[in-house]
Amino acid sequence: MSVRIAVLGVGGIGGTIAANLLRDGYDVTMIDQWAAHVEAIRAQGLTLTDIDQEFTVRGTALHLSDVSNIAAPFDYVFLSVKGYDTIWSAHLIAPHLKPNGCMLAAMNALPDEAVASVVGFGRTVGCVATISAGMYRPGHVVRTDIKEHAFTVGELHGLVTPRARWAAEALGAVGPSDTTTNIWGVRWAKMVWNCMGNAVAGSLGDAKLDPEQRQQRNRIEAALGVEAGRVALASGVALEPVLGIQPESFAAAETPAGFAQLCEAVDEIHSRRGLTPEQAARLPEPGRPSLLQDVLKGRRTEVQQLNGHLVAEGRRLSVPVPVNEAMVTLMDDLAAGRAATGVDNLKALAVAVAY
Repeated sequence: MSVRIAVLGVGGIGGTIAANLLRDGYDVTMIDQWAAHVEAIRAQGLTLTDIDQEFTVRGTALHLSDVSNIAAPFDYVFLSVKGYDTIWSAHLIAPHLKPNGCMLAAMNALPDEAVASVVGFGRTVGCVATISAGMYRPGHVVRTDIKEHAFTVGELHGLVTPRARWAAEALGAVGPSDTTTNIWGVRWAKMVWNCMGNAVAGSLGDAKLDPEQRQQRNRIEAALGVEAGRVALASGVALEPVLGIQPESFAAAETPAGFAQLCEAVDEIHSRRGLTPEQAARLPEPGRPSLLQDVLKGRRTEVQQLNGHLVAEGRRLSVPVPVNEAMVTLMDDLAAGRAATGVDNLKALAVAVAY
């Protein structure tokens, strides 16, 4: 019998997973809460556009209301939803996960303990994405990264198991993927980067930055990262490199020279991970962090699951996080209509940076 896979949440990341697995012949069932998206997939298939190609695949697509009629359970469930939808989504699909199956949360924030609270730690496997993608119209995923690395998979207990290796090999359909014995360190490294850049991008909107504004953005993101790195280390996590930034760089940033080096590293990441003009021209939409996508769509953002969670952990661990606090306040003001997106928000955030 073939391995049965479900992708719950067929947005940018989940849609990229589903499209590539289907193209490679895997048995994939797609489940999503956006009704128009499900109907478009049923009618025309799921299309994925990236910097190299565009292709369309067909597969089973279900509305949430169809889940109760699923007959055969799944071996693997890739959960790829917004952080605030983690618990109810896991509960929805849990009855359709095999007793020896597993759920992998391929999403932002720190979802693994929440998933484990629903399906059990023994059926939860960590899955950290390094791809970037978005969705702006039903049935069409746009992948916007340079395709260097795709996913890191790891058991919460740290051992490398056959099921973790299988998942990493399957995700090789998306791009180079691997396993780790330190999924918590990898998950927190992604969390640090998300706290550094996602909400800042959301606060700016689609504004174009001049060199001085980019430098200011880098300083704010570096300061957010210093706080996030300190919280991660205070939590007892063996933090992995943050897109090449070594964990000790966050501690070294206490000095002016160390902070300047961290700002340079942030700028280098933006340059290295950004698309060339030729690559960007091949895509129907530019690369945008997921939180910026939500702002532009008028949707609820994940700022509380990212910077907000970091603020709560900082308070619990007595780690000062004033820049992240300012970031959360600004995003709350944007959501409430008390502020607007744009480069002026850099000045508001810069006030909290003490470096």
